Amino acid sequence: MQRSGLKMRHLWFLALMALTPAAVWGADWKPLPSTAVYQSQVDLDSVGIYGVFLLNRAYVRLQTLASGKTYSTMRAQYYVLCNEGKVSLEMTQYFGEGAKLTHIDFQRDWKSKFAAPEKGSDVTAAMTQACDWLAGQTDSGESAVLKKAVPAKPAVRTVSTGSGIVITPSGLILTNEHVIRQCDSIQVVLDSTRTLKAALRAADAARDLALLAAEESFPLAAPVRKDAAPRLGEPVAVIGYPLVNVLSAQPNVSFGHINSTVGVKGNPAQMQIDVPIQRGNSGGPVLDAAGNVIGIVVSKLDALKLAKSTGDLPQNINFAIRGDVVRSFLEAQHVDFTTSSASSKLENTEIVNRGVAVTVLVRCIREPAHPAQTPATPALP
Repeated sequence: MQRSGLKMRHLWFLALMALTPAAVWGADWKPLPSTAVYQSQVDLDSVGIYGVFLLNRAYVRLQTLASGKTYSTMRAQYYVLCNEGKVSLEMTQYFGEGAKLTHIDFQRDWKSKFAAPEKGSDVTAAMTQACDWLAGQTDSGESAVLKKAVPAKPAVRTVSTGSGIVITPSGLILTNEHVIRQCDSIQVVLDSTRTLKAALRAADAARDLALLAAEESFPLAAPVRKDAAPRLGEPVAVIGYPLVNVLSAQPNVSFGHINSTVGVKGNPAQMQIDVPIQRGNSGGPVLDAAGNVIGIVVSKLDALKLAKSTGDLPQNINFAIRGDVVRSFLEAQHVDFTTSSASSKLENTEIVNRGVAVTVLVRCIREPAHPAQTPATPALP
């Protein structure tokens, strides 16, 4: 029953993901047993009722594939049968410089390759954490099929990350609504030594935009292009903090172009860009050649799921919220932001310098759930 149910879930999941973009959520990476060669982690945000988890290995030195391509990070997607204590590797991604996908391996016969992982390995530890997560879900629907017969562990504190844009010197920061959804507290990280508290000022789930208020002011704010509508084919730069627990907490920059002025299925609130983005890029700015904000990174098409559905591996089909939609949101919130008509093309290094100065790391903290307690009776004076 478990194996047949898994097949149906797999087919349904592929069909769904082939038609819709996967949001670039802040990842919830947890450490796993590592070696002198690599640091290993599991992304608990990737665990769902489908019995899937992502394992990431960040290597100390560059590794080389048989094809001669080099990579510094390997990410593997496993399916898990918790009741049997078995996993099967479905696909492996290899990332090189700038977190760029350089190679991918599919295991077409993964459904017949379930086996117990090596004891003490990072795969075993990842399977345990994934199954513990599944065990904590409700005993109904799909999760009941995969539920492990052990007591659920207490909830733990989780931290996920995204990116944000300083939009006013007074401390207002623009990001995606999904980056700060259901946060118990929000932090803005400026560098390795400065972390500020932030409060949610406004959110628009339909447009996936949110406005934060940091507890301090900033020397600079990002200018929004006056005519913020995207122009087909124009060059853009994206700055953000992807995969901070895998790469680093330093800003990452990528360059590309606007491929379409609309999003998936013709969504008029979004535009398509060919800039490589990863988990954690959400909320970061899309800049034009003059360094003006013309969009906010929001999602990426899941190339792996689409490849399995169509047999073709799409490259860098990613999406951003259009600049004119961003302007409309800010104006609705009566934000006194800066607009710019500057059109003089800047050197890439200058675009990066200006963008980095107004891009921040946004950290969402979710505290563990505790049973309701009776308030203590105040002591008499």
